[in-house]
Amino acid sequence: MAPSVEDPRHDCETNVIGTLNMLEAARHQDVSRFVLASSGAPIGECEPPIHEEMAPHPKSPYGPSKLAGEGYCSAYYGSFDVETVALRFGNVYGPLSSHKSSVVAKFIRRARDGKVLEIYGDGHQTRDYIFTEDLVRAIRLAATTPGVGGELFQIATNSETSVNELVDALVPVLQEAGIQDVEVTNTEPRVGDVRRNYSDTSKAKSMLGWEAQVDLTEGLRRTVADLVPSAELESPEIG
Repeated sequence: MAPSVEDPRHDCETNVIGTLNMLEAARHQDVSRFVLASSGAPIGECEPPIHEEMAPHPKSPYGPSKLAGEGYCSAYYGSFDVETVALRFGNVYGPLSSHKSSVVAKFIRRARDGKVLEIYGDGHQTRDYIFTEDLVRAIRLAATTPGVGGELFQIATNSETSVNELVDALVPVLQEAGIQDVEVTNTEPRVGDVRRNYSDTSKAKSMLGWEAQVDLTEGLRRTVADLVPSAELESPEIG
């Protein structure tokens, strides 16, 4: 079960009240630009690609908590002249993401620890995986590009990848790192998960001059190298 389905109040307190508190602080401290980390979750179940003009229909409680944050950003730009920019992140992965509960970090941790990789449902559900380096570049541009106050951007790769395809790409990378015999199993679908999700990033390209540069295979290699201790990597033969 998705965390927000188990505890909807936590997401509300964190993402709604938390965002409001940060916007109030920004308003009273004359912060020049406020960048919100949002998500594709406000849109919910739809025919992708997701774009900024789509009507939101959240499927899990996480979605409306992020949607409220976007709404407050718009209101603070309109009412208080706080320059806000909301970024809807794709499924983030990469170095320094070991704490995340998202699927890439979770799969790598489980494989590293000798545990089975669990795919919810049939594995045909799709996501848009965005590498941390590309994401950071988007955040910097959102914070510094003139004339984008009050805007909302999809930040992803404009590429649809199923969980099965992700596993097919990840397992060889894990094997390169010395993690053999990776076991994969399917479990029950998770309540609140959307079936398909990927983004149209053309607005970010035209207004921020941004687009993703790291492809999935290269991103997975760099993520595994970061999350798997060097002692567990295959050593080259000597002699």
